[in-house]
Amino acid sequence: MKITSTRMEEEVDASVMVPISPLSIVLTGVSVVLRFISIIINWSLAYDYWLEGSYSYTAWTIGSILLPMVITSAVYTNVLSASNSDQRGMYSTVVLSYLFRDGYALHYALEYSKAQTQGHKELEIKYYQQMLREECDVGFIRLFDSFLESAPQKILQLVILMRSSKKLTYYRLLAFLIYFVSIAWCIQAYNRSNRLVQLDKYDIAAKGRFVQFLFLLCLTVSRTLCIAYMASLFPLETLGVCILHVCFCGTVVFVLDSPAIAKSRMLNYIYCLTFGVVYIFIFTPVKDGPTKYKYTSYLTFCLLQNIIVCVLYIALYFSIAIIALYVCGILLTIYYYLYCHPSILCP
Repeated sequence: MKITSTRMEEEVDASVMVPISPLSIVLTGVSVVLRFISIIINWSLAYDYWLEGSYSYTAWTIGSILLPMVITSAVYTNVLSASNSDQRGMYSTVVLSYLFRDGYALHYALEYSKAQTQGHKELEIKYYQQMLREECDVGFIRLFDSFLESAPQKILQLVILMRSSKKLTYYRLLAFLIYFVSIAWCIQAYNRSNRLVQLDKYDIAAKGRFVQFLFLLCLTVSRTLCIAYMASLFPLETLGVCILHVCFCGTVVFVLDSPAIAKSRMLNYIYCLTFGVVYIFIFTPVKDGPTKYKYTSYLTFCLLQNIIVCVLYIALYFSIAIIALYVCGILLTIYYYLYCHPSILCP
């Protein structure tokens, strides 16, 4: 994550704790349920393809589930080892984290609320600290969830739908709806957790979180539809362009931001490439600092990509939807940073 490890080692006192509202607890509970539902839908789609005799689709669907599962579990294990924050048993923690990504954060938030109601200040601070650590540990994994699991699943299922005679059933429509909502939700939760664990910054208000969710949803849906349509026409060429996009964006991040996550420059570059995957769909800063020109450059670059592809290859009705969604996302982004973004630092 963008924060330094030393920040999480700071002691938290009551004067700097951001109150955890009942709405925040409810939203965390919803994210736990959505995570579990999305897993069930993924595996049930693979089973449906198997029953229909579409074994290649079954293999692709299972592969797009297992590979991200292994990667995110490995990353989460390393995050826990590096932070030395886990006392619950590594194996059970990783398994529960895959099924209920925000489960421990919800548990600590509920215990914090209980201690606050009882007026037990020591326990209140204790569970607040544990919740912050859990948010810090899980925050980076949310990006992997979004762009190694949810995004490829959405693109794969859309391509299968476009290239075959399969109908858009209510069940598949529900699957797409949950995919799109979950990816925007994960990025929004990641951005909020980055602010939450930095004790000198204000939390994002409910209105700001809602607007942020909307522009993330518009931008990611637009990019996903564009990529899926192209992948249905030119699968290998689309994969090649995405790889070039990842390498270009990862190299730019490595040169301009120079994140020092690991001692090795090669590992730092690989870390930047993971953000290159993220930047296929959406921009999120690697480290704190001014982002006005970065957002402007990125959104302009991706909008031009969408326009060129739509003009050359995509049907008019689909092109209008893709471009309209992206422009709407840009306008909501501008509105968010003008009227909803919290002050940079607490007084």
